[in-house]
Amino acid sequence: MSRPSQPLYILVLSLLTLTSAFLLFQVQPVISKFILPWFGGSPGVWTTCMLFFQIVLFLGYTYAHLLGKLPRKVQAVLHASLLLAALLFLPITPEETWKPTGSEDPSGRILMLLMMTVGLPYFVLSSTSPLVQVWFTRGAAGANPWRLYALSNIGSLVALLSFPFFFEPRWDVVWLSKAWSAMFVFGMLLCLLALWMDFQRAGNVEEAHASAEAAADDHPGFGRRLLWMLLPAMASVVLLAATNHVCQDVAVIPFMWVVPLSLYLLTFIICFEHERWYARFPALWAVPALVVLFVTCTWDQLNDQSWWPDELDLMPNYLFELGWAFGAMFLACMVCHGELTRLKPSPKHLTSFYLHMSAGGALGGLFVSLVAPRLFARHSEWPGGLIAVFLLTCVVLLVLSWRVKSRAVKSALFALVGIAGASGALFMGKLGWKSTEGKIVMLRNFYGTLAVTEWSPEDPASHSRELSNGGIIHGQQNFAPEFRSDPTSYYGHATGIGKALDSLKSRADGVRVGIVGMGAGTAACYARSGDTYRFYDINPDVPRVAQKYFTYLPDLEKRGAKLEIVVSDARLALEREESQQFDVLLLDAFSGDSVPAHLLTKEAFEIYRRHMKPDGIIAVHVTNSYLRLAPLMAKTAAEVGYKTRRITTESDGGDHDSTDYMLFTNNEAFLAATEDVLPDEDELEKEAKVNARVWTDKRHDLFQILMMELE
Repeated sequence: MSRPSQPLYILVLSLLTLTSAFLLFQVQPVISKFILPWFGGSPGVWTTCMLFFQIVLFLGYTYAHLLGKLPRKVQAVLHASLLLAALLFLPITPEETWKPTGSEDPSGRILMLLMMTVGLPYFVLSSTSPLVQVWFTRGAAGANPWRLYALSNIGSLVALLSFPFFFEPRWDVVWLSKAWSAMFVFGMLLCLLALWMDFQRAGNVEEAHASAEAAADDHPGFGRRLLWMLLPAMASVVLLAATNHVCQDVAVIPFMWVVPLSLYLLTFIICFEHERWYARFPALWAVPALVVLFVTCTWDQLNDQSWWPDELDLMPNYLFELGWAFGAMFLACMVCHGELTRLKPSPKHLTSFYLHMSAGGALGGLFVSLVAPRLFARHSEWPGGLIAVFLLTCVVLLVLSWRVKSRAVKSALFALVGIAGASGALFMGKLGWKSTEGKIVMLRNFYGTLAVTEWSPEDPASHSRELSNGGIIHGQQNFAPEFRSDPTSYYGHATGIGKALDSLKSRADGVRVGIVGMGAGTAACYARSGDTYRFYDINPDVPRVAQKYFTYLPDLEKRGAKLEIVVSDARLALEREESQQFDVLLLDAFSGDSVPAHLLTKEAFEIYRRHMKPDGIIAVHVTNSYLRLAPLMAKTAAEVGYKTRRITTESDGGDHDSTDYMLFTNNEAFLAATEDVLPDEDELEKEAKVNARVWTDKRHDLFQILMMELE
């Protein structure tokens, strides 16, 4: 049989590189969307998934490195057997037996689920890129293997960007998982073809390459190998920290991980495609990186300075804040990956280079996912990671300043680093973290960060506390005796939940109220003797904080009402429970953290309906700074057979915040007595343009209801 031609060989390997990279990153959003509802929709689910993918990527690169040390025939047989074994895992649809049953930290369960569902297919795909580059090096004379790595990242980038904008709006996750499985079969057949072609071609060119590789071998030492790990580790920390930052503190939108990960891949593409993009002119990237990282880390401190002009606001709304955060992450990763490419070895050490690089990425993922939540009470890895890259950038510019011949350029670089370093030492004393003044408790776990802030504890008349999760307020209480039992923030008498609960005052017998999302427990103000209030919260720290630092729940019991607390994902708990026969059910999990879409699907409301009395009211708190949930809820109500009332309120500048509630009910007396209180005409016009379909468990698209206005 004739040996395959080099152009055909290169074409097959290039197609395999694109296909495997596409599959590698397409499976991440597919499987994550499958399991996100099972674990409460927390951003921690995605962070844990990312940790799994990084660890398996490291294992795949390790396998590729070790495989190259075996005899050629053993390599071919072993890898072909592994490819065929991976097919046994198809289709990649998780079994529902993996759903959590308690309130334990789900990290271990998520990792086990992923290992048993996509572990071997992902492992095989992870090993493909370095293996293809090895085959390319020994089978395509004179070719540059590093561009294949850039091509691989292009395939990954296409997979990421196509999911939210093309695949997700058109098909549900079940169809997507089957389509991915079919494409995986194609990819494995392509890999078997590449194996055969490598075996046919490489034997004739290996000897020719041997002498050239020996001459080009640069024998990287320990220090250089250490940098192969540290630089990707720093970039990985910044990537995952940026994802947590934007999902918790800026825009609480679950698919926001797509943007930082896409930018992260783009830095690989730019740096590895050719030396001209970074290695030849590193100062073109390092100088703007130094400025942007400095501003990002010191923004809070700069705003507190009396000399800083009030009209200079770089973050006028959440889109600008997102753009700035993503820009800082992109430049940080560019410096890390750019310096990494300047240290890359000869092709002989290609698999060792990727092995160290993937180990660094996995270490960064381990730090953000497992170490940081136990080490920090807040998301301190975000400013900490940026500061680490800021220092790296200073070192890069100092080294460059020694090498340049122009005295003017040398002086300018020295001055820039000096000013940045001195200013950084002055303003980064708190590592860019927000002030903890007034914080009497700060906690962090898988589900996010909690903080209780106290004001005027020495003055009984104005003593108050506030509970926040990330940047979102989850309840506040005024401890003055005359105000202690007043419903504040989102729960006043004029709000939707206030009207629903006040409508129960005429009931002589006790009523049952269910509340999804406890917060500080403010809704308990409405409880009377004989009532039962049943709270559901997925975060086990929330009930402890609410009962220790606020009095809403203890006061409820003192008034003779019954308190029930279920620490679990509300939907999973309600699926298992007998009908609770609620008079009112408050869904209050959408104004903070990532919106748990599984609580808003048609199937979810069918579960809620089973737990309601015939005249019961479901109050959906749709107040949100980033998503227009009201039009979606109106369509959902009609779909499940409910009439609606919408109640909006404006902030009074004091204890009561702006709110937006959708009330689902068939209680004709309540409907007749309650009129809609709608937002202004401008907002109604914008909502009229929203064309979101009713969400189901298998298909929902947050992008359709995302607010994109800049004003």
